[in-house]
Amino acid sequence: MRMGAVKWAAAGLALSAAAVVWFGLELPPRCTPVGAARTIALEISRITRGQAKLFCYGDETGQKIRFILARGNDGAIHTVFDACRQCYGFHKGYRLTRNGSLICRLCGNRYTVDHMMAGKASCAPVALPHQRSGSTIRISAADLRSGRGLF
Repeated sequence: MRMGAVKWAAAGLALSAAAVVWFGLELPPRCTPVGAARTIALEISRITRGQAKLFCYGDETGQKIRFILARGNDGAIHTVFDACRQCYGFHKGYRLTRNGSLICRLCGNRYTVDHMMAGKASCAPVALPHQRSGSTIRISAADLRSGRGLF
């Protein structure tokens, strides 16, 4: 009798895992941590043309603030919070694809790196100011902290 209960539990677990995949529930996005300095410096060479990467900054309160560094096919650099102007209240952010697209985890809108700042309807990434100095992008910690409410 006990073996039958184990089989039912295993079947229930497999069914639960299938439901997670089926309904598109996702784990929180994985991001590359950056230091907690006053200014975050990232080398542009880390990002190839048409690619986007997710980073996270841990502020002094321990909150993780996610942001995306992207490089367009034309070489233009874009920095945005991992949050959408419309959907940020749901704290989902974007899913990054291998071909450099961003997909809103809530509404499903898809953006290429070259067109991500235009958005669709009111769903568009929230811009994050940066300064470019040679091959380095600098983002101030104060600008990152200004996005706390998005997460």
